Formats: sequence, structure tokens, C-alpha cells
Amino acid sequence: MQRFVFFVDGSNLFGSLKAIGILVDDYESFYKFIFEKAIEVWRSGISGSTTPLAQLFRVYWYEVGTIDEWNLADPKAQTHLRERFEQDKEIKRTYIALAKSRNPGVSQEIVETEAWTMCFNEFKTWYDQKRTILAGMRGFHYAVQTSSDFIDVIECGHWKVDFLHKVLTEKNIDTTLAVDMLAMAHNYDVALVVSGDADSIPSINYMKAKGKHIGAVEFLGGSSPEKRGKNFSSKLKSAADFVVQIYGMDLVSKGIARKGLPALNVQP
Repeated sequence: MQRFVFFVDGSNLFGSLKAIGILVDDYESFYKFIFEKAIEVWRSGISGSTTPLAQLFRVYWYEVGTIDEWNLADPKAQTHLRERFEQDKEIKRTYIALAKSRNPGVSQEIVETEAWTMCFNEFKTWYDQKRTILAGMRGFHYAVQTSSDFIDVIECGHWKVDFLHKVLTEKNIDTTLAVDMLAMAHNYDVALVVSGDADSIPSINYMKAKGKHIGAVEFLGGSSPEKRGKNFSSKLKSAADFVVQIYGMDLVSKGIARKGLPALNVQP
């Protein structure tokens, strides 16, 4: 019995499904469908007279679970953020220009105070929205995991906050996924990787050298053609033993997904 596992970068999965305009409601059926397609591709590349049996053992699904914590009501936090505002001349210049346009004829001191207040309030609104989104994501993760016997959602990812530019940087997901491919080697014979990050390539190459088979999963718009060409558009796909192409409209026709976009914008 050949044991298959998924290693899924949740952000990459979300981005791929969003790009093809697909909304999945039942992720257990979703992964079973990909598993069945993977078996077809995998077996087609195996020589010999016997066809090995296959089992979907586990889905390891890596997601963001934390964000930088800021108590914005704390005067110390406000002082620290104000210092960063003062140090970034470009950002400060932008908000001062905006404050001047809204408060003509006032003193420079008042303008600078108003500029900082505008910057802080915008950040607070943006930051509160991201915290709300993360809470919704964690509720979604819990619902997915409790509805399935073989999906493990691993909240290892962290959002690092860039206060001045209102940008989130995602940390830890790709490295944790790559490390777990090695650490969980005893759990699988074939790994299916859903990731767009090249950081997984050293782990893929190492596991291939240890006799494991590695497949990369690619999501495409439209319906599956009669003939599927090999289109290695990324280094990760080139490193894998085989590529499983999943077409959005095939998921829709099977009742596994529907056309649409997720309610929460979970991308940084």
C-alpha cells in the first residue's frame, strides 16, 4: 500500500483558487478529487505489470495563525510608532502634504500633529481589519479540521506588520512545510506538494534521493483538454517527479466547487 500525503501552502492554495475564480465548499471532497487525479498521473509513470494500491493518508495544510500584536491604546506603543513616523521622511512628507491641504493656514506644529494623527488612524483601521480577517481565517481552519478525519491544519504562519506602509509579510509557512517533508518521511511514500515557493526544492530533492515520489499540484482555469501537455512553468514543478493539473471547471462540474471568490480577503 502506497501512502499519499499532501503538503499544502495555504496562501498559495488560496491564491491559486482565487486566480481561477473558484470557491471550494467541501475540502474533504476537494482533496480526494486531487488524490484520484494524482494516482492516475503517478501510475502512468510506473513501469511493471503490477499496479500498486494507494491510500490518502493525510493532508498537512499550513496556514497563518498569528499576527504582530500591537496594543494601540498603550502610550508606549504610540510613542514608538510616532518615532518611526518621524524617521521615515518620505511617509512623513506625504502625510504633511495631505494635512496642509485639509488645514490651510494653520501652524507647522499643528500640521505635523495632524499628519501623525491621520497616519496613526489609518494604520489602526487597517490593522483592526487584518486582525478581524485572521480571526475569521482561524474559525475557518477549525471548521475544516473538525469536518474531516484526514486534514490537519497547522497554524505555523505569522503576519509581520509594516506599520508605515500598511503591509503584511508572511513568515514561517514555507520553511515549516519544507522541514516537515523531511521530519514526516515515515508517514508517506508519495508526497503531493501545493506550493509556489522554491524553498521546498531542497527538501523535494532530498526526499527523492531517499526513494520518495514527489508530485506538484497545479491549478488551471477552464476544463481539462483531451491531451494534457507537460508545462513546467516553475522550478518547483521541474523538481517534482510528476505534475497533477487540476482544472477549475472540472471541480465545478463535479459539484466540489463553484464559481466565485472567498468572502474574506486573506491575502496580505
